[in-house]
Amino acid sequence: MKPSDSSPEVLDVQLRAAEQARGLRNMKRIALGALLLSVALLALSVHFGRTGIWAWVAAFAEAATVGALADWFAVTALFRHPMGIPIPHTAIIPRNQQRIANNLAQFVRDKFLDKAVLLPRIQSLNPARRIGEYLSTPERVCYLATQLQQWAAQSVAALDSPALERDLLAIIKRQLHDWNAAPTAVQLVNMLTQGGHHERVLQTALIKVSDWVGSPQIRLLIADKMIEMARREYPKMTWFVDKLDYTEDIADRLADRLAQALIDEVQVVLRDPGHPVRQHYAEEVLRLMERLEHDPDMQQRVQKLKTELLLHPALQGYASQLWQRLRDWLRQDLSGSDSVIAAQFERYAAQLGQKLRDDPVWQDAANQQLEIAVEHLTEQLRQIAPEHIRATVQGWDTRYMVQEIERSVGKDLQFIRLNGTLIGGLAGLVLHALFSGSLMTVITAAVR
Repeated sequence: MKPSDSSPEVLDVQLRAAEQARGLRNMKRIALGALLLSVALLALSVHFGRTGIWAWVAAFAEAATVGALADWFAVTALFRHPMGIPIPHTAIIPRNQQRIANNLAQFVRDKFLDKAVLLPRIQSLNPARRIGEYLSTPERVCYLATQLQQWAAQSVAALDSPALERDLLAIIKRQLHDWNAAPTAVQLVNMLTQGGHHERVLQTALIKVSDWVGSPQIRLLIADKMIEMARREYPKMTWFVDKLDYTEDIADRLADRLAQALIDEVQVVLRDPGHPVRQHYAEEVLRLMERLEHDPDMQQRVQKLKTELLLHPALQGYASQLWQRLRDWLRQDLSGSDSVIAAQFERYAAQLGQKLRDDPVWQDAANQQLEIAVEHLTEQLRQIAPEHIRATVQGWDTRYMVQEIERSVGKDLQFIRLNGTLIGGLAGLVLHALFSGSLMTVITAAVR
């Protein structure tokens, strides 16, 4: 998120820029003052005939002036045309903006995004242990949990939109519609069979059936259905029995016997691991797996069932209600100081921090995953970052680029002007000493 104009980050940047600009102006004044001083000394030496001490002053002033002017020209030529005159090989930075962009992009790619540089650095730092040490401090974990809670609360608030809800549900529905349910069903059944869970499913189902059949309500229902069927299939016999008032009694006894027979049979199946019912059940499970995996008709039936469930109004209404309840719970939890999510985050973060800090196995595993992630990310950045840098620098306004560069390094460049003035003056003194008349007389005599 782009910071506002009044944010602390922006104010800090503005203060640093103002300080840099002020330092640059001061150094320009000092360098200009040194140039003017050298010109004034030269004028005085000329006025006094450039004899005696003034000869030395003139030598210093001449060389200092030349050095100051030369360095002024060189520094100015980096950013603009000196005195506005389009002298060749001046305004170097503006003229070479594209080349600067290309070289900068290549430099960042080769020096900062090179796996050969990054990976050894990561290995030497042991970032997993550093993360563990950071997460082992309760105050830091609490701070992270608070930041996470605030961010999550803002995200949930952003989700409070009917249009967004419709879009999210549509995306989920689309993903479920494209999902091939048959392989998943195979995996589910295979998981049940490998762990023997399908036997426990059968066991539980048989117990439930036994309890269900043994209940008085079910026995009464069975009796009613038997009477209804008998009156429909055997009306004359039923009429005769009704006259004797034996119909309900017979039905009740038959229902009890039928229910008890079913319960007894279920108990036999429960006690006998090799019962034919169990074997048949296991064979049907295997046959179901085979059909789900290889039978196109069965796969199509599973897909059709999935589609019917997705299109059922009750399921759509339930999904909408579930989303609303989840959103309300998240909003309520994240708005309080006793947030369950924040507390869980603190607990898990502290546990993770302890593992990463103290356990070398965890450290090695985390560092390996981090190296893999960095390697993958580096490859992507090597493709994206150079072009981004190149396009950004090329897109800068030339005056803005010159202003920013000059403000950043201009103070040091003005020192070059000042040093050129002083060094030039000293060089002038040395040359004057070497080639003055007295010294040349001594040198000539020595040669002779």
